[in-house]
Amino acid sequence: MRGDLKRSERRIAPNERGIALIGVVVLVVLLMAFAATFAVAVRSDTQMRGVFASSITGFYAAESGLNRGMGEYRNIFLDYNVPSGSDFALRTFTLGERTVSYQMTPRPSNPQQIVIPSGELFSGLNALQYRYTVNSEAENITGAIEARVGAEFLVGYIPLFQFVAFYRNDLEILPGPTMNLMGRVHTNGDLYMNANNQLNIVDNPPVGVFTVQVSAGGDIHRGRKDTSDCRGAVNIDKLEDVVAPFGDLDPKSLPCNGSATRQINDAELSAWQGSVINKIGNIAIPEPDIIEVGTGVFWEKAELRIALRVGAADNLPGPPVVPLPHSIEIQDSGGNRDASATFDLHAFMSDAAWNSANSSYPGTMPAFYTDVPGCDCADGVEDCSNEVVNCYLPALPGSAQRTSGGGSGAYSDIMGTGLGNFDLDYRRGGFYNHREDKWMLLLNLNIADLIQWNDDNGEPFFATADASDGGLVLFLTVDGPQSDVVNNYGVRVFGSADIALPGGIGVTADPTGVTVVSDQAMYVLGDYNRGTVGGGIPRQPSALIGDSVNVMSQRFWRGSANTGCGADCCTGDFCRDGQSVRTLSSSRRDAETTWVNAAFLGGVDTTAVGDYNGGLENYPRFHEDWSGGRALNYQGSFVSLGEPQRVDGDWCGTGGSSTSGCNIYKPPVRNWNFDPAFGDVANLPPLTPRFVYVQQVLFTEDFR
Repeated sequence: MRGDLKRSERRIAPNERGIALIGVVVLVVLLMAFAATFAVAVRSDTQMRGVFASSITGFYAAESGLNRGMGEYRNIFLDYNVPSGSDFALRTFTLGERTVSYQMTPRPSNPQQIVIPSGELFSGLNALQYRYTVNSEAENITGAIEARVGAEFLVGYIPLFQFVAFYRNDLEILPGPTMNLMGRVHTNGDLYMNANNQLNIVDNPPVGVFTVQVSAGGDIHRGRKDTSDCRGAVNIDKLEDVVAPFGDLDPKSLPCNGSATRQINDAELSAWQGSVINKIGNIAIPEPDIIEVGTGVFWEKAELRIALRVGAADNLPGPPVVPLPHSIEIQDSGGNRDASATFDLHAFMSDAAWNSANSSYPGTMPAFYTDVPGCDCADGVEDCSNEVVNCYLPALPGSAQRTSGGGSGAYSDIMGTGLGNFDLDYRRGGFYNHREDKWMLLLNLNIADLIQWNDDNGEPFFATADASDGGLVLFLTVDGPQSDVVNNYGVRVFGSADIALPGGIGVTADPTGVTVVSDQAMYVLGDYNRGTVGGGIPRQPSALIGDSVNVMSQRFWRGSANTGCGADCCTGDFCRDGQSVRTLSSSRRDAETTWVNAAFLGGVDTTAVGDYNGGLENYPRFHEDWSGGRALNYQGSFVSLGEPQRVDGDWCGTGGSSTSGCNIYKPPVRNWNFDPAFGDVANLPPLTPRFVYVQQVLFTEDFR
């Protein structure tokens, strides 16, 4: 075995050992080179990862500038402005360790009036659209630009008065008599549809209403909200016309499927082929504070601000020239009395010669206040009878007022023609609001007289043909200690069946129009902007905007139409506004068929379980007995941006008596139509509220 081992041994020559050592060295060198290369690769990959991560962060930072810029422009439009001047300056902000810079640039030909294309939400509506580009870049702490992004985007607004009804909160429609709504209905909340008879949401091609769309930010329900109840017939037009007669959209019934309120699912809604849409989300719309004094857009942009200033003793046009507890004045944007403009206002109020020759209510002062009756009655409470003369404030020395019932201490709220001598008493009384259970302190203004007198006397208040913001904006308010809370204040427009502004709808391509606004309850008395269908002149683009909207008929305790009032009559058979305190059984609370052409914007109560707000059919608040076929012929649009802040009386139903707790009104025949002229932006009332959309159409990016 030892021999075998020896035979297996082999002597290694010196030169072989050298070759082996060289091989080891080469291998080590190769391994070291590989290790070095691997280390470099790892470092390079780490650096690349860091650079990539940094560039991505920079990209998102730059994109945030783009989004911020588009959002700022949307807010400018929501505030009823258009970007200009410094709005196009370079802007910067810090985001983490980066500085973001962005800048907007307008495109030529701004704005463009467009019709929203078919297939898009709200297709067919008119919109004003502006096009802009925005560039944004992110700079890191070393001063290097990491990323640049750019976009082209559209900012447009769609006027809310293009809807027959547009609500911020839940919308409920539950008419008693059959109701036909023509056009588009939208709520940012949930929609509830029900009917005692029929509710029809339809087109009307002969008058220019060619489409229907019912949309809700939330869910759509068939039945009531305040209680689970489903009844009557609800019919909504589909977006198709395949059934004779041709030329209008085909209706489809939305059934109850039982007696309980039910939510309509997507599959069922699809049968309307796009005319009924749910769950579209909230639309960005103005806040209710747009009507606030001092801060609201209507106050800021108004051509004229007239205030009944409570508790500010003043000498109003006389006789008598004596200080009285309240003043009627014009205020500047800061809420201060404008002495020069107020002097002109008082000249307008006391211009007996002009009034006799030109007024829509000759003999009646065109601006006055309806006072709260005094409480000298035997029972000492504020629900005093109208037959008791001393329920009214004492007569003014030397006043030209007329008294009722032979008493010498009463003064009356007379509205009508043929009063004889010009009435220089700017205090009248009183109006009792049964829904609020209060006597109301009202500023009254004859809008038609104001516009005409201003035009005839050198335009001291405003340029009659002013086209800024689409026409004239008049702001009326009651400036008192309770102006910001629930109160008994309000403003009332009257005598304005015809509004003589240049041109008119259907006469000129871009009529002037007038919007009357108040932060308090808004009342419209009698025919307003009635138009040729109502027997007057061409109607103007018009809106009445307030904390709530109240409609009083053409017969509301004025004129010879209110006959048979016996001993309570004033000179010439003109009855007092104080008739309002009577029960509905009194003929003196009977209404008269009335015409109103104006968009409405007002607050609407929110329905709770067991507490119905009256629904869309009771959006306008009534105060008379409209039964017996008397109609409110209305053409316009109903918009609600929230709940009223100045009144809190509940809707308690119709009819009844003072003892039953519901002595408010009996409903009219509701001949209510959307005004198809509002489909043309040029025919919209001044400062029409709108919702704003932002649409990105192009995007570019550049990584560094």
